[in-house]
Amino acid sequence: MKTNLAIIGQGAVSPGGIGAEALLRGIPAETMVPFVSRPDRTWPVFKIKLNAPALERWQKEPRLRRASPISYFLVEAADQALAGLDTQARAQTGLVVAFSTGCLAYSRRFFESIITQGQKSASPALFPETVFNSPVSHVAATLRLEGAAYALAGDETAWIAALRTAWLWLEQERVEQVLVMGAEEFDSSSLDAYRSARWLRSQTNKNRFIPSEGAAGVLVRKARPEDSVVISQLADGFIFRSKAQALTAGERCLKDFEAKLPCSLSAQNNWLGVVEQALMRDRPSCARASEPPYLGEAVTASAAWNTLRTISFLTQQQPRILFPIWGGTHQMGAMALEKITSN
Repeated sequence: MKTNLAIIGQGAVSPGGIGAEALLRGIPAETMVPFVSRPDRTWPVFKIKLNAPALERWQKEPRLRRASPISYFLVEAADQALAGLDTQARAQTGLVVAFSTGCLAYSRRFFESIITQGQKSASPALFPETVFNSPVSHVAATLRLEGAAYALAGDETAWIAALRTAWLWLEQERVEQVLVMGAEEFDSSSLDAYRSARWLRSQTNKNRFIPSEGAAGVLVRKARPEDSVVISQLADGFIFRSKAQALTAGERCLKDFEAKLPCSLSAQNNWLGVVEQALMRDRPSCARASEPPYLGEAVTASAAWNTLRTISFLTQQQPRILFPIWGGTHQMGAMALEKITSN
């Protein structure tokens, strides 16, 4: 799908630090976390410290005092992306957030408290956080965004679906600009899921899969002459049901993109690296969005982080870049980013 989405703001929270600059220079620290099913075994995880000053300030907000960490990640990244936008402009700003499993962690914790401590001890304050709409509502209310708001759930390619939704809203003139975000919060139950899927490699492997958490977002609008970075093409919805089908889905996804377009690579520490290598064999690569440094695997948050990293690769000598989104569970997507230079 051809688009003309100008990126006019960006923000990020990652284990590497606060802000988009940390995506390029921050070095995350590993935390060893036990499996739910095997408490005697642990695996490295990149977690965000909630005592960072940028996050502590949101924990003092009345509405956010009982909110989930994923809400703190989101509202901080959103605040960065919205910098300079006044009250009137925020009233015309929509919000789309792509999630994967982050909010589902609260369902596990809610029912775990019932099982281990009884129904009377299950905190009713925890239950609202089990739905994806809750963090979206927190962001919209705290930052006074009065346009349409929407939550999406999926693998990494939900990030592309969120951008496509934003473009449709702008085409329909429902809002003036849209804040598009991806977010993930780690829960120890995810380790068991990754282990069952055979995504966890030996801890001695330098390229091991490390679960992560965080958020990132871009503020987009229909491009104007003064805008410098645009998303000119989006593709998603190319479904696969097995690893064998993933290659075919990727080929179909990329066939409408210019063959010689430099490609930003991102499938470093997961099974999709083999698919990426095969599909990118005949395409020029510009850089690897997933390094340095490696920030772990945070699903839609990773897709958003790597989009911001790819933007940093755009130059006058390299004004257009293809960025594929390798969905880990069910589909493939891609986008074309372009730097517009004034005459």
